[in-house]
Amino acid sequence: MAKILIIEDEVELRNSIAEYLLFKGYELVEANDGLEGLEKTHKEQPDIILCDVMMPRLDGYGFLQHHKLSNYAHIPVLLMTARKELNNDLFDLSLSIKGYISKPFNLNQLNQMIIANLVSNK
Repeated sequence: MAKILIIEDEVELRNSIAEYLLFKGYELVEANDGLEGLEKTHKEQPDIILCDVMMPRLDGYGFLQHHKLSNYAHIPVLLMTARKELNNDLFDLSLSIKGYISKPFNLNQLNQMIIANLVSNK
């Protein structure tokens, strides 16, 4: 099954997402912020990345700026955000951004986005 990196600073939300995705059969890697997310991307080479936008140390925007310049820029990123509207420039930051989901979200909907992106990235 696919390996997913979850970059989320809210521990309870990250744990809920992880528990659900483990139940669905995915292999998981977790990170607390963008800096840890970059390290784990390079070390673990996940198939897809779920990344929060608002985080301490290095937020989602900073993560994307570094990610797009890395050897792993081909790994697709789905953003998770509490913001109602995302700046359209966000999609110009990196070709690896495949979409976003607004918090709070339905875990089944998140899984469908993951499946769609895994299939289209093959």
